[in-house]
Parts: sequence; structure tokens; C-alpha cells
Amino acid sequence: MNHHTRSLGDIFAFNSTMVRLGLEDLEEEHAGYRMRDGEGSSIHFLVGHLLTSRVAILQMLGHATENPYSEQFGRGQVPPEGSGAPGISELAEQWDEVAGKLATALAELGEEDALAPQEGYPIPDQTVRGALMFRAWHESYHAGQIGLIRTELGYPALRDRLVALKASGG
Repeated sequence: MNHHTRSLGDIFAFNSTMVRLGLEDLEEEHAGYRMRDGEGSSIHFLVGHLLTSRVAILQMLGHATENPYSEQFGRGQVPPEGSGAPGISELAEQWDEVAGKLATALAELGEEDALAPQEGYPIPDQTVRGALMFRAWHESYHAGQIGLIRTELGYPALRDRLVALKASGG
């Protein structure tokens, strides 16, 4: 990993941990709960959406050819209900797999590639590094939503789960 993306790799790794902590004790029946009187996103949708985003990052970095999640979980999609979408446990397994691929892709990203032009993101830095910065922010935003939904459902806060993980040496 180069100095242009090292901190971004740390953010993506942290987000990987936070999302995984948000799923480990989540019961399947709660994964579809939607706040805002049923109008908000569910944890199920958010994880699928984040997978869509991560595969898009891998595509941008030349490490993936198709995105199996974009049709059901892409930007602007309505959160699926009973649509035959994978369950939360399957999405959790996919999360781990894609997280590993992203960590590898970021570790292999060279300085020249990080500074290559990448337009289309609503930030001043129109490079691959800038795109990664925006994607990391986007992911952190949705990880926070997962935490909020969990606490609404009575699950332990992600912060508390993280503290427990660190105290156990994880």
C-alpha cells in the first residue's frame, strides 16, 4: 500500500470490522427491520448495498468484472422484501470474502494508480484516491446506520461490541 492510500485502507478495515460486528449476533428476523415507519433501509439492504459498493471499488481497481449485488442493492434501489435476495447470513459470508479482496487490492495499489484520474465523485480530488475517500465516507455513513438500527432493536451498540472485541485481544 502506498502513502496516498494507507489511511484509507485502515478506514476500510475498520468498517469491515464494524459491519461484521453488526452482523455476528443479529437474528435473521431482525435483518429486515426498517426504521421511519417502514420507509428506511434495513440492515439487510445496507449490507447488500455496501457489498455493491465494495465490488464497484474492486472493479475500479481492476479486480472484479461483474457485480452480483447491483441489481438488488445498487444506488437508488428500493430495499427488497421477500425478493429472493440472499439472507443476512449469506451476505455476512460474502462481506468477509469481499473485505479480504478489497484489503488485497488496496495493498497492491501503486502510487501512480492511486493518483490516476477518476472523475464523477462529488469531491474536489478527482483521482482514484479521491474516489476511495468518498467510498470510505459512504461506507462509514452506512455502518453508522447499521449501528443505529441495531440499538433501535435492543442490540448492544457497535461501540460496545468493538470495546469488548479489543478487550478480548481481537
